[in-house]
Amino acid sequence: MPTKAELRQQTIQALKAMPVAQRQAASADLYQQLFASEYWQTAHTVATTISGDFELATQPIIERAHAEGKTIAVPETLPKRQMAFHVLDGQTQLARTKFGLLEPTNGMIVAPADFELIIVPGLIFASTGARLGFGGGYYDRYLPRTTGAKVALALPAQQIQQASWQVEPFDVILDAVLTAAVK
Repeated sequence: MPTKAELRQQTIQALKAMPVAQRQAASADLYQQLFASEYWQTAHTVATTISGDFELATQPIIERAHAEGKTIAVPETLPKRQMAFHVLDGQTQLARTKFGLLEPTNGMIVAPADFELIIVPGLIFASTGARLGFGGGYYDRYLPRTTGAKVALALPAQQIQQASWQVEPFDVILDAVLTAAVK
């Protein structure tokens, strides 16, 4: 059985190797499913990330949330592997972190209990709701503090039936994993 580190590396390579046309078609399918879902339709306050280069692009999600008048918030990483989600709007200032990601440096912080929908990032998602993240444990610490729906959007390279890694007692099982019909 590959280690979590090996699974992460394999998935990152597979995501980077995805043909552009396949990525675009799969992404469009995932956005359509998300926006049609009850999770999205009923949410007023949504958490997501500002995606990195090989991840599913979150800019279309951010733009759609703004267009629909939803509050959208993105994370700032804090010491001791903690996070705070700041409202992302026209006043938000962003800075690049040591991980190479953009994070907010200002703006109102949204309390964990105020999210109706959290779009959870990760590398591998099992249909059971198990998730293998990037290894920092930030979401493992944050998600138990929330009551909103926890949903992942999985590109083809990220989809599996059953977890092939040890699911830990502290791992939060997602409410839904949306998978792309485009393979």
